[in-house]
Amino acid sequence: MKKIIIYSIMILCLSACELTNVLENDPPNNLVSENVVNNEADARALLNGVYTIITSRTLDKYYLFTELIPSAMIGTMSRVGAGGTNGQFGENALEFDNFVVRDFYLAFYQVINAANNTIIRTSELPESEVSEDIKREIIGEAYFLRAMGTFDALRYYGQFFDESSNYGIVLRTEPADFTTRNKARSTVAETYAQILADLDIAISDAPSYTVSYRASKTAAKALKAKVQLYRKQYAEAAALAAEVISEGTTSLEPTYGEAFSKGLSSSEMIFMTFRDENSDSEDNNRKRFYAGRPGTTWFPDLMSGDPRQPLTYSGIRVLKTNDVDTFRPTYFLRLAQMYLIRAEALAFSGASLDESKAPLNIIRNRVGNGDSPATTIDELKDDIFDEIVKELAFENGSDWFAAIRFDKAMTLKPQITSINQYILPIPEEEINSNSLVNLADQNPGYDSI
Repeated sequence: MKKIIIYSIMILCLSACELTNVLENDPPNNLVSENVVNNEADARALLNGVYTIITSRTLDKYYLFTELIPSAMIGTMSRVGAGGTNGQFGENALEFDNFVVRDFYLAFYQVINAANNTIIRTSELPESEVSEDIKREIIGEAYFLRAMGTFDALRYYGQFFDESSNYGIVLRTEPADFTTRNKARSTVAETYAQILADLDIAISDAPSYTVSYRASKTAAKALKAKVQLYRKQYAEAAALAAEVISEGTTSLEPTYGEAFSKGLSSSEMIFMTFRDENSDSEDNNRKRFYAGRPGTTWFPDLMSGDPRQPLTYSGIRVLKTNDVDTFRPTYFLRLAQMYLIRAEALAFSGASLDESKAPLNIIRNRVGNGDSPATTIDELKDDIFDEIVKELAFENGSDWFAAIRFDKAMTLKPQITSINQYILPIPEEEINSNSLVNLADQNPGYDSI
Protein backbone atom coordinates (compact mmCIF):
# COMPACT_ATOMS: atom_id res chain seq x y z
CA MET A 1 0.00 0.00 0.00
CA LYS A 2 1.32 3.40 -0.89
CA LYS A 3 1.44 6.54 1.10
CA ILE A 4 -0.46 9.69 0.20
CA ILE A 5 1.20 12.67 -1.50
CA ILE A 6 0.05 15.92 -2.97
CA TYR A 7 1.62 16.93 -6.24
CA SER A 8 -0.60 19.91 -7.01
CA ILE A 9 0.80 23.20 -8.23
CA MET A 10 1.28 25.28 -5.13
CA ILE A 11 -0.48 28.59 -4.78
CA LEU A 12 1.41 31.66 -5.98
CA CYS A 13 3.11 33.97 -3.52
CA LEU A 14 1.16 36.89 -2.15
CA SER A 15 1.90 39.98 -4.18
CA ALA A 16 3.14 41.88 -1.14
CA CYS A 17 6.01 40.30 0.73
CA GLU A 18 5.95 42.64 3.67
CA LEU A 19 3.64 41.44 6.43
CA THR A 20 2.59 44.98 7.15
CA ASN A 21 1.20 45.43 3.67
CA VAL A 22 -0.75 42.19 3.80
CA LEU A 23 -2.33 43.00 7.14
CA GLU A 24 -3.37 46.40 5.87
CA ASN A 25 -5.16 45.12 2.79
CA ASP A 26 -8.82 46.12 2.61
CA PRO A 27 -11.36 43.48 3.60
CA PRO A 28 -12.90 41.34 0.80
CA ASN A 29 -15.23 43.04 -1.68
CA ASN A 30 -13.30 46.30 -1.16
CA LEU A 31 -15.27 46.93 1.99
CA VAL A 32 -13.25 49.66 3.71
CA SER A 33 -14.34 49.38 7.32
CA GLU A 34 -13.63 52.96 8.34
CA ASN A 35 -16.13 54.53 5.94
CA VAL A 36 -18.50 51.75 4.87
CA VAL A 37 -19.73 50.09 8.08
CA ASN A 38 -22.70 52.32 8.66
CA ASN A 39 -25.49 49.81 9.28
CA GLU A 40 -26.36 46.17 9.92
CA ALA A 41 -25.88 45.13 6.28
CA ASP A 42 -22.37 46.58 6.26
CA ALA A 43 -21.49 44.80 9.50
CA ARG A 44 -22.73 41.50 8.12
CA ALA A 45 -20.74 42.05 4.94
CA LEU A 46 -17.62 42.68 7.00
CA LEU A 47 -18.25 39.48 8.99
CA ASN A 48 -18.84 37.51 5.80
CA GLY A 49 -15.45 38.71 4.64
CA VAL A 50 -13.81 36.78 7.49
CA TYR A 51 -15.42 33.55 6.29
CA THR A 52 -14.34 34.36 2.74
CA ILE A 53 -10.72 34.55 3.85
CA ILE A 54 -10.99 31.06 5.35
CA THR A 55 -12.67 29.48 2.34
CA SER A 56 -11.11 31.22 -0.67
CA ARG A 57 -7.86 30.09 -2.27
CA THR A 58 -7.42 33.41 -4.03
CA LEU A 59 -7.22 35.31 -0.75
CA ASP A 60 -5.07 32.97 1.32
CA LYS A 61 -4.38 29.36 2.19
CA TYR A 62 -6.29 28.71 5.42
CA TYR A 63 -8.60 25.85 4.42
CA LEU A 64 -6.01 24.29 2.12
CA PHE A 65 -2.87 24.30 4.23
CA THR A 66 -4.56 23.16 7.45
CA GLU A 67 -5.09 19.85 5.65
CA LEU A 68 -1.87 19.59 3.66
CA ILE A 69 0.86 20.84 5.98
CA PRO A 70 0.15 18.79 9.14
CA SER A 71 -0.52 15.66 7.10
CA ALA A 72 2.82 16.04 5.34
CA MET A 73 4.59 16.68 8.65
CA ILE A 74 3.37 13.45 10.27
CA GLY A 75 3.46 11.38 7.09
CA THR A 76 -0.18 10.61 6.33
CA MET A 77 0.69 12.48 3.15
CA SER A 78 4.27 12.36 2.00
CA ARG A 79 4.71 16.03 1.17
CA VAL A 80 2.89 19.29 0.49
CA GLY A 81 4.10 19.67 -3.08
CA ALA A 82 6.64 18.54 -5.61
CA GLY A 83 10.15 19.16 -4.32
CA GLY A 84 12.03 22.26 -3.26
CA THR A 85 10.39 24.49 -0.69
CA ASN A 86 7.33 22.27 -0.45
CA GLY A 87 9.41 19.14 0.17
CA GLN A 88 10.68 20.63 3.43
CA PHE A 89 7.39 19.72 5.14
CA GLY A 90 7.68 16.03 4.29
CA GLU A 91 11.28 16.03 5.51
CA ASN A 92 10.44 18.05 8.66
CA ALA A 93 13.28 20.39 7.76
CA LEU A 94 11.70 23.84 7.52
CA GLU A 95 13.62 27.03 6.81
CA PHE A 96 12.49 30.43 7.98
CA ASP A 97 12.41 31.85 4.43
CA ASN A 98 10.04 29.14 3.16
CA PHE A 99 7.33 31.02 1.27
CA VAL A 100 4.64 28.48 2.22
CA VAL A 101 5.51 28.99 5.90
CA ARG A 102 5.03 32.70 5.30
CA ASP A 103 1.74 32.35 3.45
CA PHE A 104 0.34 29.99 6.09
CA TYR A 105 1.27 32.49 8.80
CA LEU A 106 -0.35 35.32 6.88
CA ALA A 107 -3.56 33.32 6.46
CA PHE A 108 -4.12 33.18 10.21
CA TYR A 109 -3.36 36.86 10.70
CA GLN A 110 -5.63 37.89 7.84
CA VAL A 111 -8.49 36.11 9.61
CA ILE A 112 -7.53 37.67 12.94
CA ASN A 113 -7.27 41.14 11.40
CA ALA A 114 -10.61 40.87 9.60
CA ALA A 115 -12.26 39.61 12.79
CA ASN A 116 -10.78 42.57 14.71
CA ASN A 117 -12.21 44.98 12.15
CA THR A 118 -15.61 43.33 12.47
CA ILE A 119 -15.56 43.50 16.27
CA ILE A 120 -14.52 47.14 16.46
CA ARG A 121 -16.59 48.56 13.60
CA THR A 122 -19.75 46.68 14.56
CA SER A 123 -19.45 47.73 18.20
CA GLU A 124 -19.43 51.37 17.07
CA LEU A 125 -22.80 51.13 15.29
CA PRO A 126 -25.66 52.96 17.05
CA GLU A 127 -28.83 51.08 18.03
CA SER A 128 -30.68 53.04 15.36
CA GLU A 129 -28.76 51.06 12.74
CA VAL A 130 -28.62 47.62 14.34
CA SER A 131 -30.39 46.08 17.32
CA GLU A 132 -28.30 45.22 20.35
CA ASP A 133 -29.16 41.51 19.97
CA ILE A 134 -27.99 41.35 16.36
CA LYS A 135 -24.91 43.43 17.11
CA ARG A 136 -24.02 41.05 19.92
CA GLU A 137 -24.42 38.01 17.66
CA ILE A 138 -22.29 39.47 14.86
CA ILE A 139 -19.55 40.36 17.33
CA GLY A 140 -19.87 36.93 18.97
CA GLU A 141 -19.24 35.22 15.65
CA ALA A 142 -16.21 37.41 15.06
CA TYR A 143 -14.80 36.51 18.47
CA PHE A 144 -15.09 32.81 17.59
CA LEU A 145 -13.27 33.36 14.31
CA ARG A 146 -10.55 35.38 16.03
CA ALA A 147 -10.14 32.63 18.61
CA MET A 148 -9.86 29.99 15.91
CA GLY A 149 -7.28 32.00 13.96
CA THR A 150 -5.28 32.69 17.12
CA PHE A 151 -5.39 29.06 18.24
CA ASP A 152 -4.26 27.83 14.83
CA ALA A 153 -1.45 30.39 14.73
CA LEU A 154 -0.33 29.16 18.15
CA ARG A 155 -0.53 25.49 17.16
CA TYR A 156 1.77 26.00 14.19
CA TYR A 157 4.05 28.84 15.29
CA GLY A 158 4.16 28.68 19.10
CA GLN A 159 5.08 26.06 21.67
CA PHE A 160 1.44 25.19 22.32
CA PHE A 161 2.50 21.99 24.09
CA ASP A 162 4.24 23.87 26.94
CA GLU A 163 2.14 26.47 28.73
CA SER A 164 5.19 27.67 30.68
CA SER A 165 6.99 28.59 27.43
CA ASN A 166 7.75 32.16 26.39
CA TYR A 167 7.28 31.15 22.76
CA GLY A 168 3.69 32.11 22.20
CA ILE A 169 2.67 34.25 19.24
CA VAL A 170 2.12 37.91 18.48
CA LEU A 171 -1.37 38.56 19.86
CA ARG A 172 -3.43 40.99 17.83
CA THR A 173 -6.69 42.23 19.31
CA GLU A 174 -7.04 45.40 17.22
CA PRO A 175 -6.66 46.06 13.49
CA ALA A 176 -3.03 46.17 12.40
CA ASP A 177 -1.68 49.42 11.01
CA PHE A 178 1.50 51.46 11.32
CA THR A 179 0.61 52.53 14.84
CA THR A 180 -0.14 49.00 16.10
CA ARG A 181 2.20 46.97 13.89
CA ASN A 182 5.13 46.62 16.29
CA LYS A 183 4.25 44.13 18.98
CA ALA A 184 6.25 41.56 20.91
CA ARG A 185 5.46 37.87 21.14
CA SER A 186 3.27 36.88 24.05
CA THR A 187 3.87 33.81 26.19
CA VAL A 188 2.00 30.59 25.54
CA ALA A 189 -0.02 31.12 28.73
CA GLU A 190 -0.99 34.65 27.64
CA THR A 191 -1.97 33.34 24.21
CA TYR A 192 -4.18 30.63 25.66
CA ALA A 193 -5.78 33.16 28.00
CA GLN A 194 -6.74 35.37 25.04
CA ILE A 195 -8.15 32.40 23.09
CA LEU A 196 -10.26 31.30 26.05
CA ALA A 197 -11.50 34.82 26.72
CA ASP A 198 -12.62 35.13 23.09
CA LEU A 199 -14.35 31.76 23.21
CA ASP A 200 -16.19 32.65 26.40
CA ILE A 201 -17.60 35.72 24.66
CA ALA A 202 -18.57 33.58 21.66
CA ILE A 203 -20.27 31.00 23.91
CA SER A 204 -22.26 33.82 25.48
CA ASP A 205 -23.02 35.99 22.46
CA ALA A 206 -22.68 34.04 19.20
CA PRO A 207 -25.90 32.78 17.60
CA SER A 208 -27.30 29.39 18.50
CA TYR A 209 -26.35 26.60 16.13
CA THR A 210 -28.34 26.57 12.88
CA VAL A 211 -25.88 25.66 10.11
CA SER A 212 -22.43 24.08 10.13
CA TYR A 213 -20.71 26.79 8.10
CA ARG A 214 -21.29 29.63 10.57
CA ALA A 215 -19.86 30.19 14.02
CA SER A 216 -22.21 29.36 16.87
CA LYS A 217 -22.36 28.81 20.60
CA THR A 218 -21.99 25.09 19.91
CA ALA A 219 -18.90 25.61 17.77
CA ALA A 220 -17.39 27.82 20.46
CA LYS A 221 -17.94 25.15 23.13
CA ALA A 222 -16.46 22.50 20.84
CA LEU A 223 -13.39 24.60 20.09
CA LYS A 224 -12.97 25.39 23.79
CA ALA A 225 -13.04 21.64 24.55
CA LYS A 226 -10.26 21.21 22.01
CA VAL A 227 -8.23 24.10 23.43
CA GLN A 228 -8.54 22.76 26.97
CA LEU A 229 -7.41 19.33 25.79
CA TYR A 230 -4.25 20.88 24.35
CA ARG A 231 -3.73 22.71 27.65
CA LYS A 232 -4.05 19.40 29.53
CA GLN A 233 -7.05 20.78 31.39
CA TYR A 234 -8.65 17.39 31.06
CA ALA A 235 -11.60 17.73 33.41
CA GLU A 236 -12.91 20.82 31.63
CA ALA A 237 -12.18 19.37 28.18
CA ALA A 238 -14.17 16.24 29.04
CA ALA A 239 -17.04 18.27 30.51
CA LEU A 240 -17.26 20.62 27.51
CA ALA A 241 -17.17 17.73 25.06
CA ALA A 242 -19.97 16.03 27.03
CA GLU A 243 -21.98 19.25 26.94
CA VAL A 244 -21.68 19.52 23.16
CA ILE A 245 -22.66 15.85 22.80
CA SER A 246 -25.67 16.09 25.09
CA GLU A 247 -27.11 19.44 24.01
CA GLY A 248 -28.63 17.86 20.90
CA THR A 249 -27.83 20.53 18.31
CA THR A 250 -25.81 17.94 16.40
CA SER A 251 -25.93 14.15 16.28
CA LEU A 252 -23.78 11.36 14.91
CA GLU A 253 -24.78 10.11 11.49
CA PRO A 254 -25.71 6.40 11.43
CA THR A 255 -22.58 5.57 9.44
CA TYR A 256 -19.13 7.06 8.96
CA GLY A 257 -19.75 7.51 5.25
CA GLU A 258 -22.93 9.49 5.77
CA ALA A 259 -21.06 12.00 7.91
CA PHE A 260 -19.38 13.19 4.71
CA SER A 261 -21.70 12.17 1.88
CA LYS A 262 -24.48 14.44 3.18
CA GLY A 263 -22.30 17.53 2.90
CA LEU A 264 -23.73 20.64 4.52
CA SER A 265 -26.77 18.69 5.69
CA SER A 266 -24.71 16.24 7.75
CA SER A 267 -26.07 16.17 11.29
CA GLU A 268 -22.65 15.82 12.94
CA MET A 269 -20.81 18.72 11.36
CA ILE A 270 -20.23 21.51 13.88
CA PHE A 271 -18.04 23.81 11.79
CA MET A 272 -16.90 23.37 8.21
CA THR A 273 -16.33 25.44 5.10
CA PHE A 274 -19.28 26.34 2.91
CA ARG A 275 -18.99 24.75 -0.50
CA ASP A 276 -21.44 24.69 -3.39
CA GLU A 277 -21.25 24.42 -7.18
CA ASN A 278 -20.26 28.07 -7.42
CA SER A 279 -17.46 28.06 -4.84
CA ASP A 280 -15.96 24.67 -5.76
CA SER A 281 -14.02 25.80 -8.79
CA GLU A 282 -10.75 24.67 -10.34
CA ASP A 283 -9.03 27.81 -9.11
CA ASN A 284 -10.52 27.67 -5.62
CA ASN A 285 -9.86 24.06 -4.69
CA ARG A 286 -6.48 22.69 -5.65
CA LYS A 287 -6.40 20.32 -2.68
CA ARG A 288 -7.96 17.50 -4.69
CA PHE A 289 -4.71 16.51 -6.43
CA TYR A 290 -3.19 13.57 -4.58
CA ALA A 291 -1.04 10.66 -5.72
CA GLY A 292 0.89 7.80 -4.13
CA ARG A 293 4.61 7.69 -3.46
CA PRO A 294 6.76 5.27 -1.47
CA GLY A 295 7.55 6.32 2.07
CA THR A 296 6.99 5.40 5.69
CA THR A 297 4.13 2.96 6.04
CA TRP A 298 2.74 3.55 9.52
CA PHE A 299 -0.45 5.22 8.28
CA PRO A 300 -1.50 2.70 5.60
CA ASP A 301 -0.52 -0.11 7.97
CA LEU A 302 -2.79 1.36 10.66
CA MET A 303 -5.67 1.89 8.23
CA SER A 304 -5.39 -1.55 6.66
CA GLY A 305 -8.57 -3.55 7.24
CA ASP A 306 -10.45 -0.70 8.91
CA PRO A 307 -13.90 -0.09 7.37
CA ARG A 308 -13.09 3.63 7.05
CA GLN A 309 -10.07 3.14 4.82
CA PRO A 310 -11.97 2.79 1.50
CA LEU A 311 -13.87 5.98 2.34
CA THR A 312 -10.77 7.90 3.46
CA TYR A 313 -8.31 7.37 0.61
CA SER A 314 -7.93 5.11 -2.40
CA GLY A 315 -4.19 4.48 -2.05
CA ILE A 316 -3.33 7.26 -4.47
CA ARG A 317 -6.01 9.83 -3.71
CA VAL A 318 -7.61 11.29 -0.60
CA LEU A 319 -11.35 10.73 -0.81
CA LYS A 320 -12.83 12.17 2.38
CA THR A 321 -12.18 15.83 1.60
CA ASN A 322 -12.42 15.47 -2.18
CA ASP A 323 -15.98 14.30 -2.75
CA VAL A 324 -17.13 16.22 -5.82
CA ASP A 325 -20.77 15.60 -4.86
CA THR A 326 -20.32 17.62 -1.66
CA PHE A 327 -18.02 20.16 -3.36
CA ARG A 328 -14.89 19.17 -1.42
CA PRO A 329 -15.25 21.03 1.89
CA THR A 330 -12.79 21.34 4.74
CA TYR A 331 -13.84 19.96 8.13
CA PHE A 332 -12.84 21.90 11.25
CA LEU A 333 -15.09 20.48 13.99
CA ARG A 334 -17.55 17.59 14.03
CA LEU A 335 -19.32 15.66 16.73
CA ALA A 336 -17.25 12.47 16.42
CA GLN A 337 -14.26 14.53 17.52
CA MET A 338 -16.08 15.46 20.72
CA TYR A 339 -16.42 11.78 21.64
CA LEU A 340 -12.70 11.28 21.03
CA ILE A 341 -11.77 14.42 22.98
CA ARG A 342 -13.85 13.15 25.88
CA ALA A 343 -12.21 9.70 25.74
CA GLU A 344 -8.70 11.19 25.61
CA ALA A 345 -9.38 13.68 28.39
CA LEU A 346 -10.84 11.00 30.66
CA ALA A 347 -7.98 8.59 30.00
CA PHE A 348 -5.38 11.22 30.85
CA SER A 349 -7.26 12.57 33.87
CA GLY A 350 -7.23 9.36 35.89
CA ALA A 351 -10.79 8.26 35.15
CA SER A 352 -11.58 4.56 35.28
CA LEU A 353 -10.91 2.29 32.34
CA ASP A 354 -14.62 1.70 31.71
CA GLU A 355 -15.52 5.39 31.94
CA SER A 356 -12.72 6.32 29.54
CA LYS A 357 -13.69 3.58 27.12
CA ALA A 358 -17.36 4.56 26.85
CA PRO A 359 -17.11 7.50 24.40
CA LEU A 360 -14.41 5.73 22.39
CA ASN A 361 -16.58 2.65 21.97
CA ILE A 362 -19.40 4.70 20.48
CA ILE A 363 -17.12 5.73 17.61
CA ARG A 364 -15.64 2.23 17.25
CA ASN A 365 -19.03 0.56 17.18
CA ARG A 366 -20.38 2.93 14.55
CA VAL A 367 -17.92 1.43 12.05
CA GLY A 368 -18.37 -2.13 13.30
CA ASN A 369 -15.07 -2.52 15.16
CA GLY A 370 -16.64 -3.39 18.52
CA ASP A 371 -15.53 -2.27 21.95
CA SER A 372 -11.91 -1.50 22.69
CA PRO A 373 -10.08 -4.63 23.91
CA ALA A 374 -7.76 -2.55 26.14
CA THR A 375 -7.25 -3.94 29.64
CA THR A 376 -5.12 -1.07 30.96
CA ILE A 377 -5.20 2.72 30.66
CA ASP A 378 -1.94 2.67 28.68
CA GLU A 379 -3.44 0.22 26.19
CA LEU A 380 -6.53 2.37 26.01
CA LYS A 381 -4.47 5.49 25.26
CA ASP A 382 -2.97 3.64 22.29
CA ASP A 383 -6.46 2.69 21.14
CA ILE A 384 -7.62 6.30 21.45
CA PHE A 385 -4.68 7.55 19.39
CA ASP A 386 -5.32 4.96 16.69
CA GLU A 387 -9.00 5.88 16.62
CA ILE A 388 -8.23 9.60 16.27
CA VAL A 389 -6.09 8.88 13.23
CA LYS A 390 -8.57 6.49 11.63
CA GLU A 391 -11.60 8.68 12.26
CA LEU A 392 -10.11 12.16 11.77
CA ALA A 393 -7.33 11.71 9.20
CA PHE A 394 -6.92 14.79 6.96
CA GLU A 395 -9.22 16.86 9.18
CA ASN A 396 -7.56 20.05 10.40
CA GLY A 397 -4.29 18.43 11.44
CA SER A 398 -5.90 15.95 13.83
CA ASP A 399 -3.37 13.19 13.09
CA TRP A 400 -0.31 15.44 13.47
CA PHE A 401 -1.35 17.06 16.72
CA ALA A 402 -2.48 13.76 18.22
CA ALA A 403 0.96 12.34 17.50
CA ILE A 404 2.46 15.21 19.50
CA ARG A 405 -0.01 14.97 22.39
CA PHE A 406 0.49 11.21 22.70
CA ASP A 407 4.30 11.52 22.33
CA LYS A 408 4.37 9.35 19.22
CA ALA A 409 5.63 11.74 16.54
CA MET A 410 9.30 10.78 16.82
CA THR A 411 8.44 7.08 16.80
CA LEU A 412 6.19 7.29 13.77
CA LYS A 413 8.50 9.43 11.64
CA PRO A 414 12.30 9.13 11.89
CA GLN A 415 12.82 12.60 10.39
CA ILE A 416 11.44 14.07 13.63
CA THR A 417 14.22 14.06 16.21
CA SER A 418 13.45 17.15 18.31
CA ILE A 419 10.44 18.91 19.78
CA ASN A 420 11.69 21.98 17.92
CA GLN A 421 10.25 20.36 14.79
CA TYR A 422 6.77 20.37 16.28
CA ILE A 423 6.33 24.00 15.21
CA LEU A 424 7.24 26.10 12.20
CA PRO A 425 9.69 29.01 12.12
CA ILE A 426 8.44 32.56 12.48
CA PRO A 427 8.63 33.94 8.90
CA GLU A 428 11.34 36.42 8.10
CA GLU A 429 8.67 38.96 7.08
CA GLU A 430 7.44 39.18 10.67
CA ILE A 431 10.98 39.69 11.94
CA ASN A 432 11.81 42.26 9.25
CA SER A 433 8.65 44.35 9.63
CA ASN A 434 7.98 44.14 13.38
CA SER A 435 10.58 46.02 15.41
CA LEU A 436 9.63 44.16 18.60
CA VAL A 437 10.30 40.71 17.11
CA ASN A 438 13.90 40.03 16.17
CA LEU A 439 16.16 37.08 15.43
CA ALA A 440 16.51 36.35 19.13
CA ASP A 441 12.75 35.77 19.25
CA GLN A 442 12.85 33.07 16.55
CA ASN A 443 11.56 29.62 17.52
CA PRO A 444 14.21 27.26 18.91
CA GLY A 445 16.01 25.27 16.25
CA TYR A 446 15.65 27.95 13.59
CA ASP A 447 17.74 30.78 15.03
CA SER A 448 20.96 29.61 13.35
CA ILE A 449 19.46 29.41 9.84
